[in-house]
Amino acid sequence: MSDEILGGEATVTKRGARERLLAVAVVAAGLGAFIVQNTDSTPVTWLIFTGTAPLWVVIVLAAVAGAVLSELGGYLIRRRRQRAN
Repeated sequence: MSDEILGGEATVTKRGARERLLAVAVVAAGLGAFIVQNTDSTPVTWLIFTGTAPLWVVIVLAAVAGAVLSELGGYLIRRRRQRAN
């Protein structure tokens, strides 16, 4: 009985790993196409800093900063709720 269960779980795990690998490959291909299409330089001004950078770098940095700030906000909200309880 346990061999049947383990065999089934191993099949699901392998299938899940293949699906994740396929998803990563699709995202990587999309990211590669995005980078190739957005290589033009664009002026960047932030606080007192001024310069130029490739458009893809600006967009990726903005997305990463947004994700970090979003996670930080979520963390602070969860922490405040835990202290209130």
